[in-house]
Amino acid sequence: MDIDLFGRETVQDPWPLLESLRAEGAVVKNDRVGTWMVTTDAQVRKVLNNPARFTVDGCIGQEVFGPEAFITIDDKGAHDALRGIWQVAFQRGSLEAMRGFITDLVDRMIDPVEERLRAGETVDAEADLCRHLPAYVIAYMLGVPKEHRADIVRWSDDIGEAVGLPPNASRESDPVWLRARQSKQELADYLSAQIAHRRVHPGDDLISQIVHSEVGRSLPHEALVANSRQLLFAGNETTAKWLGHSLVVLAEHPEVRHRVTADPSRLVPALEEVIRWQPVSMNLPRKVRGGDIEVAGVVIPDGAELSVLLGSANRDPERYDRADTFDVDRPFKAHLGFGYGMHGCLGVTLARLETEVVIARVLARVPSYEVVGEVLYSSFSLRGPSVLPIALR
Repeated sequence: MDIDLFGRETVQDPWPLLESLRAEGAVVKNDRVGTWMVTTDAQVRKVLNNPARFTVDGCIGQEVFGPEAFITIDDKGAHDALRGIWQVAFQRGSLEAMRGFITDLVDRMIDPVEERLRAGETVDAEADLCRHLPAYVIAYMLGVPKEHRADIVRWSDDIGEAVGLPPNASRESDPVWLRARQSKQELADYLSAQIAHRRVHPGDDLISQIVHSEVGRSLPHEALVANSRQLLFAGNETTAKWLGHSLVVLAEHPEVRHRVTADPSRLVPALEEVIRWQPVSMNLPRKVRGGDIEVAGVVIPDGAELSVLLGSANRDPERYDRADTFDVDRPFKAHLGFGYGMHGCLGVTLARLETEVVIARVLARVPSYEVVGEVLYSSFSLRGPSVLPIALR
């Protein structure tokens, strides 16, 4: 098939196309960019759970984060050693201690938004609320001073825009790639200085943890930078988009919003259904290695590139009844909104906590908000609202 996953029409509404791809088969060749698209829940899980044959080596993640980052390492021992440095920091018990800090930060960020809404203004909720909260939280955890948090947002957005480009985009002439390369270098320079400072002045922040960990002490400086950069980016870009999706979906389903507002215990399952129904990570790249391999009856050649379509899998009717329906009462089944397998999201518990706090405070303070204009979405691969106009009506 000749499929454009990255065109504006698809980015705005990918679901009809993804449904047609699943109808074609669990594995479909996309002649436009030369990739094999994996469309069903069962086959997506098999691919992501087999890093020995479906590698991240040579995929876009290595360009963005570097080959030393644990998200781009298939060797389980090396991956787990690096990821394990921060494992305790991202456990629920550790993060619950931050709930008060996050709630206070959210309220301070909502204050001017609520004031403008009650004055009759239209507010871009993504730019003025959703985008900054997770960036500020992960910056705080990394020990980044307040005055540099705006730079963190800018660098992350530039890198995130590049992640969303088609795989055949020119690395040498595309302005998005060039801007991302510059931001990646600026971020690397900044983190390099932070790492050098933590060597002499350690704290209890996440950069100090990797610098002074047993594993970190044996790493070259470039690997410390790569893993810190990965943590900073992944710890804010996807959560900001999940927040935007949540606001849109609850506005589109006022009966669910009313139920959640009346019974806050319904909020968490509602947010899980949002990330299943409108996932942020829609597509993960992989490459075949170790020889040709059969997937769902299709032989994929050695070295071929795969597009692992999490967005399609999350609406697979073979796994979910009425998969295209937003249903907060459906029996829980583990979705793929946070990835799967060895490279599943380290910060999932933090993302859940942040999203729960933000949406709870929005519903407490401006429960009657409405989406009042066109919502624009960012890209196919990392899909979320980039423009989200809301107002009180």
